[in-house]
Amino acid sequence: MGNLSLNNVIKPEPGWYAGDFHLHTNLSDGYYAPDELVALCKHHRLDFIAITDHNTIAAFPEFSQDPNFLVIPGIEVSFNEGHWNVFGMEGMQGWLEGIAGDQMVLPLKITQRTTSEIMAQAARSGLLNSINHPLLVPWEWQDRSTRLELLDCLEIWNDPLWPDNERDNPRAVAMWTDWLNAGYRITAIGGSDFHFLPGENDPYPGEYPGLPVTYVYAQSLSGSAILEGLRQRRVYVSMGPQVIFRAHLDGKVFDTGADLGIVHGELEFSVEIKSEGHAKTAQLVKNGEIVTQMPIEGSPSSFQFSDLANADQPTWLRLELLDQQGKTITITNPIFYGPPTKTGKAIFGDFLR
Repeated sequence: MGNLSLNNVIKPEPGWYAGDFHLHTNLSDGYYAPDELVALCKHHRLDFIAITDHNTIAAFPEFSQDPNFLVIPGIEVSFNEGHWNVFGMEGMQGWLEGIAGDQMVLPLKITQRTTSEIMAQAARSGLLNSINHPLLVPWEWQDRSTRLELLDCLEIWNDPLWPDNERDNPRAVAMWTDWLNAGYRITAIGGSDFHFLPGENDPYPGEYPGLPVTYVYAQSLSGSAILEGLRQRRVYVSMGPQVIFRAHLDGKVFDTGADLGIVHGELEFSVEIKSEGHAKTAQLVKNGEIVTQMPIEGSPSSFQFSDLANADQPTWLRLELLDQQGKTITITNPIFYGPPTKTGKAIFGDFLR
């Protein structure tokens, strides 16, 4: 399996690693052979990618061993009713029966299973489920009955070069915000949905690997550590800026994605902008509402924010950076505090506006 082994450690150090969770090779509908794709992703300064060809794992044995780059094995399960990525399998597994083959898009009915049943089977194998481009017509998620409890991740940011994503990526962020308010702590990630560079398959606009970058804090650069970082929500998505977002309480430091539980008193939040990448404004969003905004005066820069924790109030807080036009270019997963939210909403269709 070479670099597709989850136990293969590229770097032993903990840190923030730059990756892309949605790419295709020429074994699916991509333009590049597996090793060509790796070379291109290294050129774009990524540390890792997840390979997610449509309904096939044929590319897995085609990747050569590269001691400096990590490829996480995955698949884009592609039905007429929607597409989702599954991360972490290292070969053919039983839940892929009727899915993996030579057809890039299938009708769900041929499996005689629901999306929830397939996701549950993948989850029992220790894999992660992530819905792709959930509101991008005509590839939007159409199975309203999918159970959100089976989702680990949501692709809130898909290929920004695709014209309709100017509208549909913000809609995905808004839906994820509703999920957070309903108590679903599903990790937000990005994906370039890379097939080919601009100009190589006109009239389509093409994509770039790492547009956007998904940064994951992991204990090492390995498949198992990156996936554990996803589970812990130690993740932010960015079109350039690099950030550190933390909470501080009683001398303890809590990083992006942390759940502080039920706490009392004043919380301090710190923001460090390591590279500003055209960001002009930083804002903190609490339970879906902007609670503070600060101008960014170059990089590095930093600021602090205080909030009074209410033991009875479920709360989450995330960081967003905006460019000069007010467009979001960086978004973190939240830090949580307070009791869990109780909600009667349980399926995808409950959150369609």
